[in-house]
Amino acid sequence: MLTIVFAVLLLCTTNTSTEPTEVLFLISSQDTMYHRPLAARLRDDIINQAESQLATNNSNNISSSSSSNTNYIITVHILHEIFNFPSYWAIKNAIPFVCAKLLGEYTKWIVWLEESTHVSLQALLEQLTLEDSTQYLYLGHTLYEHQANIRHHFAFHKNSEWFPFPWQRAGIVFSRALIVKVMEVIKSKNIYSSPFIIDMEHELAMFIYNEVKSKVTENMNADEVPTDAKISNSVQKVLMHKANYICSQPNENILGSAVEEKCAMYAGPMDTSHCNTFGPQNIFFAVKTCKRFHLERIPIIKSTWGSIAMHIRYYSDVADAQIPTIATGVPNTEFGHCDKTLTILKKALKEIDELNMQLENLVQKRDEQIYWLVLADDDTLLSIPRLSTLLGCFNHTNDIYLGERYGFHHNVNSGFNYITSGGGVAMSLSALRKLIAHCHCTHSQDADDMLLGMCFNNLEVPIIHSAQFHQLRPQDYPVELLALDHPISFHKFYDLEPLSTYEQYFAEADRQMQQTLNGNI
Repeated sequence: MLTIVFAVLLLCTTNTSTEPTEVLFLISSQDTMYHRPLAARLRDDIINQAESQLATNNSNNISSSSSSNTNYIITVHILHEIFNFPSYWAIKNAIPFVCAKLLGEYTKWIVWLEESTHVSLQALLEQLTLEDSTQYLYLGHTLYEHQANIRHHFAFHKNSEWFPFPWQRAGIVFSRALIVKVMEVIKSKNIYSSPFIIDMEHELAMFIYNEVKSKVTENMNADEVPTDAKISNSVQKVLMHKANYICSQPNENILGSAVEEKCAMYAGPMDTSHCNTFGPQNIFFAVKTCKRFHLERIPIIKSTWGSIAMHIRYYSDVADAQIPTIATGVPNTEFGHCDKTLTILKKALKEIDELNMQLENLVQKRDEQIYWLVLADDDTLLSIPRLSTLLGCFNHTNDIYLGERYGFHHNVNSGFNYITSGGGVAMSLSALRKLIAHCHCTHSQDADDMLLGMCFNNLEVPIIHSAQFHQLRPQDYPVELLALDHPISFHKFYDLEPLSTYEQYFAEADRQMQQTLNGNI
């Protein structure tokens, strides 16, 4: 495929002999019908800003209207268009390839974005003139952990709240010096990743903290370096720097600035304005459970999101007429559940086909056909209205496999991605048919979600990530993440009051959907 490189040369009229500074924008994107236009819109917006804010100098060069004496080259890449290895979405894994293919002679700053990041180009360039690209720097909106948890491998379990890590959605700025140093460390130690990629931003910050060392500069007092980051009075570990001009939202108060100063970059929600919306009648929910949790967990689902699910089945190791559950015929296991999950998917697809056949024969009911299967655990809380909106962003006739993405054993071109099952897994029927036809468990206790990911990878069905799905509880995520895109799911009931969590995050949207459904009866 021919890759189109978007670059604009911005030459200042006041000092055209100065060596140019390239700012390389990288949009972390996904190759789907929903995400491609969002990435292209951001790319075009950055290029248009460069062109509209500059006065044409001649037919080839564009002069900056800024008062800065810096000559800029602005380059923008959409990553899925140029990288096709499985872990291109994880910054650390992509850095060696960025250095090899995209880093130019004059590249000073590398800006990592997501499709919904907002960029004010001129404001950002003005701020970057105040930074030193020869230092090991990465700048952005800093996130912090409320408490040590498995999502971050229990890092700093005695005091996890002090460690800053970046939020890619708000934009992350890396100096050339740091990017090159990270690449050198990766190559010298052959380090690409831990076995799992769960939260790549935190894992990137941990990697830099553990593996990259920096000399204390003359303008930095060693006493100002956090105790946890000190090695000696002359050498320190590299921590992320909070950039006040990179924000979690557009109206964020920029400390130490005038009120009229705006954020140069900020995190925006995913745009669903052009998406259709499916209804609960179009979704079949398959809930995994076992006898042990019939009375403990299933009543919670029934009294929350299950109450507006039109097609919901509970699959267990035993049949229980009181719920009711459907027996899989597979003994329950403590871990893995591979045989059980594949059996559930086969039974669910069989029933979906039977229901759809009945609806096909009723002309007035054809719009009630089932297009999606959602696999959930018995301790998963879901928002059906938000799920319905997100699913409407995709063509249900395509192969869709959607949820919260994890990575496993990524090293150069090896490894695979998968949707972690606790947060819920959404599949189109065409993807489900391919899975059932080609996927088999090696052992009954194989990890079911990883097995599905490996199978879909082999079938070349794309793994689609949504930050609205959550494998863990609300308290395991920074508040900024939960405030930006309304959550679709949470998982785990321990140290949690699930009914209160449901009421806080999901109940109002469910009530509105229920009122709409009642009005259509």
